Amino acid sequence: MSTEPIDGGEDVPSRIDLREVGDAEAWVREADRKRPWRDQLRSAIAEIVRTADPPVRRVLELGAGPGLLAERVLRDGSVESYTLFDFSPAMIAMSRERIGGHPAARFVLGDFRQPDWTASVGEPFDAIVAMQAVHEIRHKRHVPGLYRQVLGALRPAGVLVVCDHVPPDDSVRMTSLHSTEAEQHAALSSAGLVGVATRLLLRGLYVCVGHRER
Repeated sequence: MSTEPIDGGEDVPSRIDLREVGDAEAWVREADRKRPWRDQLRSAIAEIVRTADPPVRRVLELGAGPGLLAERVLRDGSVESYTLFDFSPAMIAMSRERIGGHPAARFVLGDFRQPDWTASVGEPFDAIVAMQAVHEIRHKRHVPGLYRQVLGALRPAGVLVVCDHVPPDDSVRMTSLHSTEAEQHAALSSAGLVGVATRLLLRGLYVCVGHRER
């Protein structure tokens, strides 16, 4: 895959292909090793879901990966339906292996970069969550549009929870791909979400929330 320099207006090509089994398995092996505090972030997201008002019964996770966040959220026992949405067959297979026996788990192969992705996930949700997945839209200029689609998939008063990381350096590649905390807030607000706030900031990773109006 191309690693040529990009300018700020071009989408950022990925250096790995998470649809491939080898790349997906390597990413899963390394993700928590490089950032062992990711478990704290999963717990924070699970707590937001658990304590949301109104209560959360239906959850959609964007870019669900190997099912680690889903496993953590489902541990609390209050969620009746949890849809794991990912564009990678390899990740879907890993998540099925992890939590396929849970009665709330539902697996959907799809790509949130496609304009009609919401048609494949079903009815509106009480909560939509994403952990280190939104930047896979491959340029931050697309993020407000993604959140407008998310808004339409949320029930009134539903919550969107986004965990991602700040640009790791000031290169054009990284600043085009990753949103700062302030940029994340702006994207959420511009899409029509309200009550935008940061719930946790931990070693370059943030957890932000926004709500659909009641």
